[in-house]
Amino acid sequence: MKKLKVWLGLIVGIGLGLGQHVIGYADSDYDNALKTAPQGISLENIFTPGTTSNNTAAVVTTTNPAITGTQAAKVNNGKNQFGAIWSTADNVFNLKKNETASMWIYFGNTGKKAADGMALVFQNDSRGLNATPTFGKTIYGETLGVWGIATDRKQATADKIAASAIQNSWALEFDTHLNKSTSYSNAADADSFDVDFGGPHLANGYPGDVATYNMVKTSQLLPIPASGYYAQQQHEGVLNGDYTFLSNGAWHHLTVDWKADSKVLTYTFNDKDPVDGTDQPGVSEQATLDLDKIDPDHTGQIQWGFTGATGSSYENNLVVMEKIPGLVDAKATTTLTDKNTNQVIDDGGILKGGHKFQLDYQLNYLDGKQSWKDLTAKMSLPDHLNYDTAKVTYADGTTSDLSLNGLVDNQIEWSLPTALSTANPRATITLTGTAEDVKGATSVAASASTFNAVNGVVTTDTSAFTLNPTLELNLFSLSGSSTQIEAGASATFKGLVIIPEGVDLSNDDMTVSGTLNGSSLPDFKMPAGDDGRFDLTLTPGQLKAGSNSLKLWVTDPYQNVSNEVTYTIIVPGQLTFQAVAEASSFEATSLTGSSQQIKRTSDWQVKILDTREAGASWALQVTATPFVSSDGRTLAGELRYYDEDGQTAIGGDPITVSNGVSTDTDDVTDVVGNWQDESGLLLDVDGDAVQGDYESTITWTLNNVP
Repeated sequence: MKKLKVWLGLIVGIGLGLGQHVIGYADSDYDNALKTAPQGISLENIFTPGTTSNNTAAVVTTTNPAITGTQAAKVNNGKNQFGAIWSTADNVFNLKKNETASMWIYFGNTGKKAADGMALVFQNDSRGLNATPTFGKTIYGETLGVWGIATDRKQATADKIAASAIQNSWALEFDTHLNKSTSYSNAADADSFDVDFGGPHLANGYPGDVATYNMVKTSQLLPIPASGYYAQQQHEGVLNGDYTFLSNGAWHHLTVDWKADSKVLTYTFNDKDPVDGTDQPGVSEQATLDLDKIDPDHTGQIQWGFTGATGSSYENNLVVMEKIPGLVDAKATTTLTDKNTNQVIDDGGILKGGHKFQLDYQLNYLDGKQSWKDLTAKMSLPDHLNYDTAKVTYADGTTSDLSLNGLVDNQIEWSLPTALSTANPRATITLTGTAEDVKGATSVAASASTFNAVNGVVTTDTSAFTLNPTLELNLFSLSGSSTQIEAGASATFKGLVIIPEGVDLSNDDMTVSGTLNGSSLPDFKMPAGDDGRFDLTLTPGQLKAGSNSLKLWVTDPYQNVSNEVTYTIIVPGQLTFQAVAEASSFEATSLTGSSQQIKRTSDWQVKILDTREAGASWALQVTATPFVSSDGRTLAGELRYYDEDGQTAIGGDPITVSNGVSTDTDDVTDVVGNWQDESGLLLDVDGDAVQGDYESTITWTLNNVP
């Protein structure tokens, strides 16, 4: 019977175990998390589990076959656990230098049921690897393994809570479970930090600082009147969302950037796509750290790591490190160049189909305790590019060809044989080829490549760009090569554009550009339709006498440009008045009884335009009637023309006052503008002139002189 009882016990135990394995959501989720872990580094000699007797954190090996050399920090994966994993003595965070750390974090997949989360912790607790909240026999998930323990409802101040936290610390919490109990009966349950808080969140603060906790009084009437206190945590730098914000079955990327001079730490969450690893904006907050609180001895160094705690509920908490501050400081960048145009294709730019291209991935070693060696390049190359060659070139000038035989679906992996270090700090992977000959605009998404070694991982994205078709556009003149028009007439050019078959373009997709006599004309769209025809009319004011050169070309939306067509427009030359004032006057003058000379005012204007062939002559003559007042009195005086040869009276006989010869340019002669104050037409009056307003008709005659 004893044996039978033993077997029954075993059967029950096995049955329960199988049942938990089948429906144990977190266990299967834990396995899946390791199978889908992103590329990271080895944690050996970089992070180590805390040394408290209750610590369940561990370094585990990931099982994703697509990555290599990656270990994860398992912080929690069960109920009633405390987990802490800390940097080793050689990998403390240097507060005196600018530092950057990046990592992937996993919070399980239990959504609203998730508990409790974890925290990124900087600490100079005197206990070092043994640092922990003073739990006693019970682990409280609300603490996330770093905050104080609020279990005394009689405590009106936060001193005891702050003293129970990890001391001399700053924490960035990833809180997946809201602790919101406020009743008297729950005041001692360590379940009130998130009162009035809306959802899963990131927030920061100082766990060992009394000011981090607000004590709130609560009371009950039954069964007996009583009052007590619960603790509400101060949350700084909050980033939050709904219940899929953290525990959603996806890995989340975090970048931490520390600026030593300003003492500002910036944390950016979800700044990489968990599926393809491409950069995305993410969400950011900043914290200005009080070093007196976290480094009271002013060592300039601080231990850092992750903590977590769970109660009756739990989730799987894992961390994969990408970049460890001070270990290897490296970065990667990409540059795509259209070799036909030698233009760099930036994000949102355009590459032409059929053009040659060069794609460079530049790896730069900036600093570090170790060289960056045994590098593996896991390349995800842009689509719609045909790759012909690949090579790697190092800063020291050495070059190695890279084989493209393993390229499948634009994915390929290479091992780079040479370590990067201060002595040889740069490697450039260069791929060349030809862009696909597409028939329409094709969007090419950014693609992320990863460069990893056991001590550092960097990623870089290519530009997202548009691949435009390369089309041959043919422009023809339906107006011939030239035309001659009359002076003062308009000229119309008729054009025809032939678009390649199979391309979905119509007239109003096309832009006509051109120049007239070397000066740019305004661009215009061709009229709607599918016949490829357009007209361009030039007004007389746009044309000059003689030969006008019109050059036209057409551009499509893909930046393809047609051939250039030249159209010559011949306009006969002419000799004409460009401008003549309709009325001119002399200055108002007071008569003195003596002879006087009266000067012109500024309203005189005579301009002559000569657009004839060079060498043609002209002469300007003038006649004038006597000056007569409105009551019929004739002015005692006369109009005279003054020049360097003397003076000539102007009357009914034509007198030449200007002449010229045409040149190769359109000549404009400003006759009046060339006169001085004492030359040109002036009015001389006699001493017996009578006061009054006098008028004369002046006639200008322009002669084409042989």
